[in-house]
Amino acid sequence: MKHSVATVAPGATDCGPATFVVQARLARVGGQNILFSPSRQAIFAVNDTAAEIWRSLEEGTPPQAISLEMARSGVDSREANRHVETALEDWQRLSLIRPCAPSPPSSAQELVSQVVAIAGLCIRIVYPAACAFPAITVFRHLEVQRETADILLQMVEQGGRVHLFRNGDWVLSCSPDELPVMLKGQLLTEVLDHGAYELAVHAAALVRNKRMVLVCGNPGAGKTTLTMALVHAGFGFASDDVTLLDSNGHGVGLPFAPAVKAGAWPLLAEYCPDLYAVPVSRRPDRRRVRFAMPGEFVPLPPSPTAIGYVVLLRRSRDSKAGLEPVDPAGALRGLLNGAFSPGRELSGAAFDVLTQIIGSAQAYRLTYSGLDDAAELITRACL
Repeated sequence: MKHSVATVAPGATDCGPATFVVQARLARVGGQNILFSPSRQAIFAVNDTAAEIWRSLEEGTPPQAISLEMARSGVDSREANRHVETALEDWQRLSLIRPCAPSPPSSAQELVSQVVAIAGLCIRIVYPAACAFPAITVFRHLEVQRETADILLQMVEQGGRVHLFRNGDWVLSCSPDELPVMLKGQLLTEVLDHGAYELAVHAAALVRNKRMVLVCGNPGAGKTTLTMALVHAGFGFASDDVTLLDSNGHGVGLPFAPAVKAGAWPLLAEYCPDLYAVPVSRRPDRRRVRFAMPGEFVPLPPSPTAIGYVVLLRRSRDSKAGLEPVDPAGALRGLLNGAFSPGRELSGAAFDVLTQIIGSAQAYRLTYSGLDDAAELITRACL
């Protein structure tokens, strides 16, 4: 695709030394300039001006120097800055270039850091002060007082994009309003890649009478809204989306703040009175979400908890609420939907864990349209 000329934030090219690493290859084929991205297995057509900018980046020329060289060749200086800024913005968004690894902060840089604990991992997150909010608040309930951490995640802001580095290695970039969502995804990746567990299931987890309740359902089935309603009804909150199972069939929730989609804001305002005061974040698909913890949230200890109930969701508009027992095969299918094993394939040991859970837990299918009726049925079943 050819790069369009667009106005971006002034000063984007004021980058000092060469700060970008190219992650694509440029070729000229049949009179056309082609960029190939090995990581994305994608090609992009660029015009001659963009191709010259790319070659300069490959040579290690700083963006500001590229603009000055274009001006010396007769291009208006403002136009030259705009060409370089637009190219850098587009290429960062497409992950065709990235900043170099972050250097040690100078005394003039303002950084903010927090250490969070999740499923036994301690992770330090370092933000530039200018883009720390609201992401830092989304993970505040997970903070621990630790000087050391297992993993370092560092954010670097450049050219209107935020770049995430893990232990000095570049991982991804996003727009500032996507940072809370992308960071939550990276924390989940860290847990799935480095945590100790037998199987991760795509299920919300709540605790009632010292037993864990797993709530399973496809995207859009209403796990988040039902979870918030159950917490309001007195259940303990353990996880909104992913729950880890150990070799004994016990569960450990990942208590990230639930990401509430825009369509559910009116439904959940009753349970989270301050929901509309929470800043709006964006998912990669640009859908709006707000991260909100229920007002009654009390952090549960991260100790494994026996699974007492499995609830499979079937949301149906205008349907009468009903809770019916599910046979073992149906319950297994529900838990396996979206499950993740450390070896990427379901092992025999992981399957044994699932059969152990289904053999001892009570499994139900919940059909519902209204939250209050659904919460009441589950509350009665979990006495």
